[in-house]
Amino acid sequence: MSPLVHHQIDNALLLATAGKGRPRPASLRRAVSTAYYAVFQALCATCADRLVGPGQPWSVYTPVFRALDHRATAQVLQEPVFAASAGLKRIGLLLKELQGAREWADYNPEPRPDYRSGTNDSSFTRQEALRLIDSAIEVLDILDQLDDDARLKLAVRLVARTRK
Repeated sequence: MSPLVHHQIDNALLLATAGKGRPRPASLRRAVSTAYYAVFQALCATCADRLVGPGQPWSVYTPVFRALDHRATAQVLQEPVFAASAGLKRIGLLLKELQGAREWADYNPEPRPDYRSGTNDSSFTRQEALRLIDSAIEVLDILDQLDDDARLKLAVRLVARTRK
């Protein structure tokens, strides 16, 4: 995985663990958002590395890296074709959860970004943020362990658009 992805995880952990006592809600929101983006950019890099190859000119690499759409990526990873692979299925589940948390963290003014129950009764907790960061780390570990065939299948399916 790229150093940028690892640095994003490091930054998420720094934000989630900064200070004594109760952390700032903005720090926890930023930590969750940063963890999600580490995963998303790792998926982008997986696609570009597998379909174009690392070390290619930016003019060739970047368009494939940028081809992924957040919502479409999450939807593709929920498709039955990925259910046969426990790792890819797990990536889909974790990405969906991380994406929901990131959307709350980045866009909702309510005090509680509880994207699962829809309640607004308290601040994001440090434990919630750390659990989501752990989920992001789990996705990165799974991506690192995929074989070349699984990476190719994932890359093609994420980049290609299905006609209707």
